[in-house]
Amino acid sequence: MVAVEKIDRNILDKIFFITEKVLVFDGLNDVFEHIVKSAMMLTKADAATIRAFDIESGDLMIVEGVGLSNGFLSQPPIKIGEGITGRVVLYSKPFSTADVTEVEHCVYKELAQVEGIKAVMSVPMKTSEGAIGCLTVYRKKAEAFTDQDLLLLSIFAGQTTEVIKKARVLEELKKQAKFDSLTKVFNKDTLLTELDLKVSLAGRHSYDLSVIFIDIDDFKKFNDTHGHLLGDKLLADFAKLLRQFCRKTDIVGRFGGEEFIIIAPHTDKDSALILTNKLINIVREHNFLGSDGDIRITFSAGIASFPKDAQEPLGLLNKADNAMYRSKKAGKNCATAWTEEKTM
Repeated sequence: MVAVEKIDRNILDKIFFITEKVLVFDGLNDVFEHIVKSAMMLTKADAATIRAFDIESGDLMIVEGVGLSNGFLSQPPIKIGEGITGRVVLYSKPFSTADVTEVEHCVYKELAQVEGIKAVMSVPMKTSEGAIGCLTVYRKKAEAFTDQDLLLLSIFAGQTTEVIKKARVLEELKKQAKFDSLTKVFNKDTLLTELDLKVSLAGRHSYDLSVIFIDIDDFKKFNDTHGHLLGDKLLADFAKLLRQFCRKTDIVGRFGGEEFIIIAPHTDKDSALILTNKLINIVREHNFLGSDGDIRITFSAGIASFPKDAQEPLGLLNKADNAMYRSKKAGKNCATAWTEEKTM
């Protein structure tokens, strides 16, 4: 390895400048893009990628790349310990070769050949707990990366790993500000903001919009019988069902407790009633986890529509809420569309 003092001080200053610049980007995608472009520039490479560990799949996935075809960048994820980059992450040790097609444990030699890749250098992105991924650069000629290239990339990877950790924390905080932490749907504040926006758009472009107010039936009784932990799981599973069977254009959120809201743009009252009854049937047939095994639950719902029932957000919300209470009075497990009650 090359001693740090042998590296041009200007180059080190450039690394730290590049790293500081990353902090101004908004979102992980921009951070990743800046890192791969900078890595390519620092090492005079033809291309670069970042592989990061995905907590849900347990695999290493390419999250950003530059100088490579879509076919290469969309290659399947790999396991930790698999191939060149999987081993770099597993052992937290860098790897370099002048010709990747001659490396026995390279798992995508054909892709490399199609891409024209020869020299490869990969370094782990290390934290105190271990590597969270790796930063890899490529040359399309059999010109090996130098020890100084390896040291530069290792220093840069170490700096950017901390930036990525901070960016992930900031991204998670932004999500927490918008989403309910338990159910992973929009929280009340975000729902109200979205309702204002969607009603404004519906008015501007003259289309219908419906609000569906949902309340899980007998939730307090469930909590008293099965405990709060299973009550939390029920709420999370219930929200997942709503997200799964609503349309992509629908907005789902938790209003509070066991109350949920669906904002359905381009949807009149009759269509909203059809959607709600579909959801009622799906929930009624779903097995939720209780303390003694699977159980069934129901919900009551109320519907109000723009512009027929109200032309401002809180008016819509209040009428949908009132319609939901009419469903409760009617015996629960049903949906009621708002109508003005006639007085004698």
